[in-house]
Amino acid sequence: MGGSMKLSREALQDLFLAGKIAHLTLNQIERHIKPGVPISSIHDSIVKFITQTKGVRLAFPPNISIDECAAHDTAAPDPYERRVIPKNALVKIDIGASVNGMLSDSAMTISTGGKHLKLVKASISALNNAIDIIRPGLRVRRISAVIQDTIEGYGFKPVTNITGHEMEKGNLHAGLSIPSTESFAQRSKIKKGMILAIEPFSTRGSAGYVEGRGSPLIFSSDGRPKSDVGKVLVERYKKLPFSLRSATFFLRERSMEVEDLAKLLDEDNFHGYRPLIEKSGGLVSQAEHTVLVTSKGARVLT
Repeated sequence: MGGSMKLSREALQDLFLAGKIAHLTLNQIERHIKPGVPISSIHDSIVKFITQTKGVRLAFPPNISIDECAAHDTAAPDPYERRVIPKNALVKIDIGASVNGMLSDSAMTISTGGKHLKLVKASISALNNAIDIIRPGLRVRRISAVIQDTIEGYGFKPVTNITGHEMEKGNLHAGLSIPSTESFAQRSKIKKGMILAIEPFSTRGSAGYVEGRGSPLIFSSDGRPKSDVGKVLVERYKKLPFSLRSATFFLRERSMEVEDLAKLLDEDNFHGYRPLIEKSGGLVSQAEHTVLVTSKGARVLT
């Protein structure tokens, strides 16, 4: 059964390091999130923080998603990326580290003008309340119910169609999904040894769900590319997501300039992730930790 696995000592050490680096990176980057700061410099700083430790790579591109954008936005390749952090913005920073394939996933929301702090708190409280009840044998729908009740208790809506998820070695979204609403949840049970990313999203929006809009800046592969460029990228990133920005840097270092990389990836069966926007244009906040399910409950790794 998926999730009842026993991790080796080496895998646990890798997992703890991946969690620690995600935690330290968020702490480091928080003070850089200010109005006027280029989104490209935030992306590149996060990449530098995570990868400066030997053997540590990105689990996925840094997500830098602002206001009504919930997730899957990031810095575009130069010279196209001109955006800066706006005043009075809600900025979601979602990052992860990979150590020998063991993954972490963690996020925070920063209010650059000190507004909408109740919305930010709704996600943090939902995250903490969910982590408090996790234990082997608990049904996923109980976690979802606690997340939903907490966010609604603050007067906001949970985002229904972005979910927390189980993680396994080399696989960011494996097995279980953990929605923020009870009606979307599975009857499955939590098992000891599972690695879970719990990520409640709360919104002021009336819709309470997101839809993909705009051009994708993040891609992943099913591992069967046809082009030489595609094969090089799969060798580099395996099945983990990557940003057009990072891929462009990587290819440039190998003298493989591509005029329209997004088009090539689309034709080469790579999956593009479009930015996820709250349907009614409502502000969105997010909080996230990676936890390991132990016999005593959830151990927070990030």
